[in-house]
Amino acid sequence: MRFITGVLMVVVLAVGAFFGYCWYGAQMQIVGAGTAVTPAADAMDTFASVREQLAQDAFYGEKFRDVDFGGAENYSFVTLNVRMKNIGLFPMEWVRVTVEPVAADILQLPPEGDPPTLARLSMGEYAVAFLTQGEGGARTYRVTYYVLGRQFTKEFTV
Repeated sequence: MRFITGVLMVVVLAVGAFFGYCWYGAQMQIVGAGTAVTPAADAMDTFASVREQLAQDAFYGEKFRDVDFGGAENYSFVTLNVRMKNIGLFPMEWVRVTVEPVAADILQLPPEGDPPTLARLSMGEYAVAFLTQGEGGARTYRVTYYVLGRQFTKEFTV
């Protein structure tokens, strides 16, 4: 009887350790993040495209506030590059990075292509850009993703 109790105890501990690792592995690790500021005058194609999409009510990004656009010299595009690590056994799907806007931020550009997936036990890089009237500066960003259909969120400041 002691032998069976011992074997069952080992099995329960192994299953508990496995589920604990799965929960721990579902937490994304931010390896590095950095921003680059580009004056809108240096990215006139993108700036003109955004203005046209807004005028036609065809903008698919996230708009933080309404603004009457002036010249491109008053605006900047801030691009955030995030390096992420998935240490879990399951892929992280529908990864999305959003900015918590400050008063000067106008809109966040829509992501290109399909929502990315971070494969199990891998690293990946994701970029997001937004339009602002101010400088780069420190902002809070939120990464949302799904593991086995459950949503997870991670916040960080750069």
